[in-house]
Amino acid sequence: MIYEIRKTRKQAPRPLDVSSLSEQGWREKDLEDYLFKHLPDLLSADLMVIGQSKPGEKADLVALDRDGELWLFELKKIGGQSENLLQVMRYSQIFGAFEIGDLDALYRDSLVRATKSIAVAFCEWFGYDRNRAIEWGEKLGKRHHLVVVTDGTDDASLNAVAHWQRHGLDVQAWPYRIYKGSAHSFQLDLPELVSQGKRISRKPAPVFFVNTSRKDSGAPSDMEIFMLKHECAITTGGEQWIDKIFSIPAGARVMLYANRVGVIATGVATPARWIDNPKEFEGDKAHNLKLREFRQLKQPLSVQEVFRIAETTYRVSSVYELHGEAGNWVWDAATRQP
Repeated sequence: MIYEIRKTRKQAPRPLDVSSLSEQGWREKDLEDYLFKHLPDLLSADLMVIGQSKPGEKADLVALDRDGELWLFELKKIGGQSENLLQVMRYSQIFGAFEIGDLDALYRDSLVRATKSIAVAFCEWFGYDRNRAIEWGEKLGKRHHLVVVTDGTDDASLNAVAHWQRHGLDVQAWPYRIYKGSAHSFQLDLPELVSQGKRISRKPAPVFFVNTSRKDSGAPSDMEIFMLKHECAITTGGEQWIDKIFSIPAGARVMLYANRVGVIATGVATPARWIDNPKEFEGDKAHNLKLREFRQLKQPLSVQEVFRIAETTYRVSSVYELHGEAGNWVWDAATRQP
C-alpha cells in the first residue's frame, strides 16, 4: 500500500486509490507481454528474458540471471491461489529435463528476430567472452527460482509460499498493486525480489560518463578507438583513476564522453571487467568494462547541448556519475540521436 503523507504532519495518512488490471482495460496477457519486454527495466539488467508462454505447459515468462540460473514467472491478473504454486512447480519439473538445445529453441521461438544461439546471446548480455559460450551452454538453466506474480490479495497463496519455503523450496510470491493514474497511464507498485539471499531487483539504473581521453589536438586517442571497436569503457593510469571503472554497477547506463566533442556512444554496463594489455595504451594498465546494447552516435551530442539539457556544467575526468534527473535527461537525448 502507498500512502500520501502531507508535509504539515497534521493529517492522517491517505492511501492512494487502488485499481486493477481489468479496471485499466488490461488482460493478464497484456501484463505478460509488457513484462516480457520490460522486465529488465522493472528489475535490473541482472535478468535476461529468454521465453514467453505458448500453448501448452510453459511458464508465462522465463529468464536467466548472470549465474545462468533459471527464473520461472507465473502471472495472475487477480489474487493468486495456492494452486498456482503447483502450476509453477510443474513448470520447474518440465524445465528440469531441458538441455541447452531445448532452451535455445525456446529462446529463438520467443524472440523471433534472434539470430544467435542462446549461449552466445547470454555471454553478450552479461559481458562474458563469447568463447565461453560452449562452457556456459552446459550450465544454463540447471538451477531454478520460482516466482508467482499476483495482485497480492490472496492470503492462501502467501501461506502456501511460506509453507514450501520452510520445506526448502525456492519459490517466491511477487505481489504487485495497481494504482489509478491519468487517462493515459496507471501506476504499478512492485516490491523487492529476493530469492534465498539472491537479490535481483535494483534501484533505477544510474548514468555515467566515461572519458575517452581525446588528445589535445582533438584527434581520437588510441583508447577511444579501442572503446568504439570493442564496445567497452576503459579507465587507465594510476590507482587514483584505474579502479574507477568498478564504481559502475551492472545495468548502469554509460555514455562515452570525448573532450570538447561530447557524447559519442552509449551502452549498458555488464558484470564483465578485466585488465587488458598495458601496451595498448602507452604502457598504462587498463581496466575494461564490457558494454551491451552499444551504439556509436552518427552525430555526437555536443558538450554545449549536454550542459543545456542538464542545466549545469560538468568537468568530466575518467568516470563521472550524473546524479538526479539530469542524468536521465542527457541519456534520453543521447539515445535519441541518430
